[in-house]
Amino acid sequence: MDTAFRYSLSAANRQPCYRGGPCTLVCKAVMEETHDSKTLVFEDSQSRSFDFKPGQYVTFKFRIDGELCPRAYSICSTPTRPHNIQITVKRVPGGLVSNWLNDNLHPGMEVEIADIGGHFNYLDIPSAKPLFLSGGSGVTPVMSMLQYITDVVDRTDVVFVYFARSPKDIIFREQLEFIAKRFRNVKVHLVVGDDSEQKDFGGTTGQIGAELMRTLVPDLAEREIFMCGPEGFMKAARAMAEEVSVAALHEESFGEKIVVEDTDGLGGEVYFSLSGKQGACAPGETLLEAALNVGIWIDSSCQQGVCGSCKVKMTQGHVDMDDLGGLSDDEKAEGYVLACCSRPRGAISLEA
Repeated sequence: MDTAFRYSLSAANRQPCYRGGPCTLVCKAVMEETHDSKTLVFEDSQSRSFDFKPGQYVTFKFRIDGELCPRAYSICSTPTRPHNIQITVKRVPGGLVSNWLNDNLHPGMEVEIADIGGHFNYLDIPSAKPLFLSGGSGVTPVMSMLQYITDVVDRTDVVFVYFARSPKDIIFREQLEFIAKRFRNVKVHLVVGDDSEQKDFGGTTGQIGAELMRTLVPDLAEREIFMCGPEGFMKAARAMAEEVSVAALHEESFGEKIVVEDTDGLGGEVYFSLSGKQGACAPGETLLEAALNVGIWIDSSCQQGVCGSCKVKMTQGHVDMDDLGGLSDDEKAEGYVLACCSRPRGAISLEA
């Protein structure tokens, strides 16, 4: 082995390793992926390597105009290259954080994170025949998984079907095409809704559905699906999976939460019994936003009612909650609500 390379490995192994909890990251690079998405590369401010699993996410604590804006973004890089973590952020119409990051983040800027976590990952959910299924920016955790699989030369039979609006919207297109050419055990299908802007696209045109998926993946019913994307895509993918009766279905859904427009009857005073603070929750605001407005930190990740990390016990009052599976029936019976997707109907009291 080359002496310099051996030395670099030895030096890397002596580095301490980040294993969770709050820390500061430094932006090292910003790379343009598509016309509306960028990949952001971060290193730990203490020069530690990162210990995470392919498919997990980072919970960031961004500060924009003096306000704390927690968001979760899936890591698109691989733990086999542990000295940085990368996320890819696609602009969202009206999205506060996604647009701010695309417009303002630059090398040298520091950001805070709360933790790295997530059950949706390739190591905790072993599969003999995985089918990765993504829509739009939902490609990010899958890219982490694919890079891990190819880096460790995992010979598992993998199929990846990626849906995008048009060829110009395909994130990581060159990397995906390279992986498909180099590794025989990985099949990649790129599907777009409209290929009129690129006549020589070479992929498939269509929308997600059982007929198209059976054509692209002949052994579809034997596959275990790992999927991530916007909610509209996820809904269609669930319907397809149910029609086909796939072997198993695992899903992740992260993105910026858009405030609901129907706010009639919502809003009220919120009393935080453990901290002794009180604040007003305006119509349309969530309990998480009300807590942050009075300086109370409630752990949160997905911002969509999926992960359950922001659960808090409500001891008085009523809320409207857009729960997407983040609470069990027992937790609901005990009075727990999800702060990220709950809006009060009148005065309420929380144990926070």
